[in-house]
Amino acid sequence: MNKRIFHWAGLLVGLLMMAACVQPGAPAAEATQAEATPAAAGVATAPSIALVLIGPKDDNSWAASAYSALEAQKAKGAKTAFSESVSDADAARVMREYVDQGFNIIIAHSFSYQDATFEVAKDAPKVNFAWAGAIGKTDKNVADYDQPFYEPAYLVGILAGYVSKTGNLGALYGFDIPSCHAMGEAMLAAAKTINPKANLTVTAVGDWGDVSKAKEAGLAQHDTKGVDFWIGCGEGPTLGSIEAAKQAGGYTTGYVGDMAKLGPDVVMSSIVWNMNPIFDAIARDTAAGTFSGPYYQFGVKDDALDVVINPALQDKVPAEALAAIDKARAAIKDGSLKVPFVPQ
Repeated sequence: MNKRIFHWAGLLVGLLMMAACVQPGAPAAEATQAEATPAAAGVATAPSIALVLIGPKDDNSWAASAYSALEAQKAKGAKTAFSESVSDADAARVMREYVDQGFNIIIAHSFSYQDATFEVAKDAPKVNFAWAGAIGKTDKNVADYDQPFYEPAYLVGILAGYVSKTGNLGALYGFDIPSCHAMGEAMLAAAKTINPKANLTVTAVGDWGDVSKAKEAGLAQHDTKGVDFWIGCGEGPTLGSIEAAKQAGGYTTGYVGDMAKLGPDVVMSSIVWNMNPIFDAIARDTAAGTFSGPYYQFGVKDDALDVVINPALQDKVPAEALAAIDKARAAIKDGSLKVPFVPQ
């Protein structure tokens, strides 16, 4: 009997010694970074985010802004994936593949992905989607995010009011959608505060990516209306405006990314878009279970949008123009200046 007592006592001591060698709090071997990282912040699971882009991720514009925000989420522990240069016809297929791979957030970064987004979201109710509509169209598991480019476009208008020799301004849109239309109207409103005779010629190119078509539209504006300062809405229209400005003379503005290096002598300013606040909000609401058809709106006051001046052309910009831009920016941030939103 005593021998058996000694035997079990020895086993117990051995087990206690083995337990003492295990480090408390060590994660299970199969735990991934995406699963482990948010635990420290009190979130059950990190988001897994797939991004669908209509252009290349390194376009210095629309796609690059979203890709940069995706990389920021990856650095915070999220599992991420992306597809670039996805046509409208392929968007639904690509999104369905991400659903099958288990992603819980899919961001469709194009206005033209609207139909595909709502179609796939209906079939995947447990996945949260977001699309670049800027029109407030949502569903229970579909968010829309605003693009208040009209706010920084107002700052561009101040610049144009000082710099344009003719007062004839041009706007090139992929399509005359609300976010684009509002940009041109805001630029014109600001330009008129400097030059009351300023006017705006608008052309909807009918394509987000056709650079040649946009260039010809910009040259036509110059030849018929004397336009010498442009703003573009859409990557193709903006790239077309750069080429038109190179050929005809004058200046233009980069679109949601610093595009100065694409036209060092003609891109006088660029509207830049920091999409981190949007991606942060989507990830936060998904993790918290509070995502329910949100419409995300972040603008100049949130440091999501701004205008940068091309350093190579800063000597062409009057000091009073820079001062006026700084004053207007501060007024937008503190709420004393409400930029007019004219969607149509």
